[in-house]
Amino acid sequence: MNYLEQFKYLICTVLSGLLTFFFPIKDLMYAMFTVFFVNFVFGVVAGRLNGEDWSWRKAGVFFIHCGLFFFVTSMVFVTGFFMGEREDTRGVVKLLCWVAIWFYGTNIARNWQLMMVEGTIMWKIAGFVYYVLSLKAVEKIPFLSNYLKTAHVGVNNNNDDKPKFD
Repeated sequence: MNYLEQFKYLICTVLSGLLTFFFPIKDLMYAMFTVFFVNFVFGVVAGRLNGEDWSWRKAGVFFIHCGLFFFVTSMVFVTGFFMGEREDTRGVVKLLCWVAIWFYGTNIARNWQLMMVEGTIMWKIAGFVYYVLSLKAVEKIPFLSNYLKTAHVGVNNNNDDKPKFD
């Protein structure tokens, strides 16, 4: 057996071990991959429909953010696993996923509305979903509105009730 075959066996063994280790959060990672994919597609389509050119830099930043999210959630899981709190750790990872789903879901709804023809029923539905996610959900989550104020997120003063990012 040569060294290349041994290296392939080593890589397969390590990958199998990692996949087995992260099996408890597999469904959460699939869900997040789906959210990231939909966000990317809606962002590209909305941008193209509104005259925005393709930007490798913007796409690269998005993929870096996705990679960082997967890295951070994986490290939270690893840390909690080795501390002996397996179920609590999965709960923390699940909470991180729900927070990310809310932020990316809001962005998906905004891009969805940008893709629709203004004034149509689908445009109104997308606008309502965006309104509920961006403003009404903030009122229900105790510390979210305080966070958004410190993160420079305000509401337009022209009565269209769409959040703007400073």
